[in-house]
Amino acid sequence: MGIEEQWNSAGNIMVTAGTAYGLRAIGAIIILCIGWMASRLLYRAVVRLCQRTPRIDRTVALFLGNGARYTVLVFTFVAVLTTFGIATTSFVAVLGALGIAIGLALQGTLSNLAAGIMLVVFRPFQIGDRVETGGVTGIAREINLFFTEIDGDDNTRIIVPNGKLWGDILKVPTRNDTARLEFRVPRPANEDIDTSISRLRGTIERDARVLRVSAIGIDTLEADKYTLAAQVWTQRESATQLKYDLNRGIKQEFDHEPAAVERQTG
Repeated sequence: MGIEEQWNSAGNIMVTAGTAYGLRAIGAIIILCIGWMASRLLYRAVVRLCQRTPRIDRTVALFLGNGARYTVLVFTFVAVLTTFGIATTSFVAVLGALGIAIGLALQGTLSNLAAGIMLVVFRPFQIGDRVETGGVTGIAREINLFFTEIDGDDNTRIIVPNGKLWGDILKVPTRNDTARLEFRVPRPANEDIDTSISRLRGTIERDARVLRVSAIGIDTLEADKYTLAAQVWTQRESATQLKYDLNRGIKQEFDHEPAAVERQTG
């Protein structure tokens, strides 16, 4: 075979290979374009579908949309590799093993992610609610996928992992309109019980913010004193100030008693 024939053969091979790989490259570009557009369309469709349901927060809607989008992009990448004749079986296996390894390494993070989704979907509390859990008390300001931001009573921003909020016992006092206050008043053992109870009840019921006194009586007995207890119901927004005002009023009421006794004796 002469040199000319060798050059012709090499040229034919290059033309054939160029044509084949050129067609594959064009096909890969078309697949990439279709996959890219499909991922964007699916992202928008998922977000719009989630936004139609008021129970699904925008954060979750964006998360689901991005998840659907990247899933389409991964399949698009695998299809492109298949177009060039690259075996994707081992690639998919490696990708799956990598996903398992990442999942195990980020087990706590993924747990917080799942808890965040559950908090947003089922809404055991909402933004602006007062929550109490794990020694943390404050107003919920923002619920993210991995953590929740709470403003403490001293106006400190507290970051709580969502796993703590979803997995532990959570108190949401602001979910109900009314609140119950408890008052305990120690009195000397020689003081008439009925008179003390009547004075305590009168002091409490004189305040217009009190809805009702559900129970009142002796809480504990000791040798030199007994303790009166009263359970009072009021609107939640006025509970704190009412507690302070009634504590002041109860003290003033019983502080006046010695002077009244001296007047009766005189």
